[in-house]
Amino acid sequence: MGETEERTYPRTFHSAAVIEGAGECVVLCHAHHPWIAFARERRDWYTEEFLAPPPWAQAFTDAGFVVLDRAQLTLPLSDVDTSVLTRGEWREVRFYGVTTLGGVLFNAWD
Repeated sequence: MGETEERTYPRTFHSAAVIEGAGECVVLCHAHHPWIAFARERRDWYTEEFLAPPPWAQAFTDAGFVVLDRAQLTLPLSDVDTSVLTRGEWREVRFYGVTTLGGVLFNAWD
C-alpha cells in the first residue's frame, strides 16, 4: 500500500445520517443482529460516542428492532457476559483497547 492509501476493514454495522433541524443524528444498524444505536458523527468504530435514542427511535422498535441506549452501550465489558466472544475477537478487543459493550458491537476490526 502506498502512503496515501487508506486501509478499510469490514464494519459490523451500517450507518445512515438523519438531518434534524440544524443537526445530524447518525443511525447505526448492526449488520448481523436487529440492534440500533445512535451517534453524533460517522466513524469506523465507536467506543463511548453514543447518543440517547431520539424520540423517533420508537419507529425502529415498532418495526421489531432493539434500540440500544447509551447506558447499555457504555457498559464496561467487565459488567457484560462476554462468553460468546471468540479468541480472535478477544485479541481484537485487547489490540484496540475496547472496554465497552458498544465498542464490541459497533467496530471495524480485520
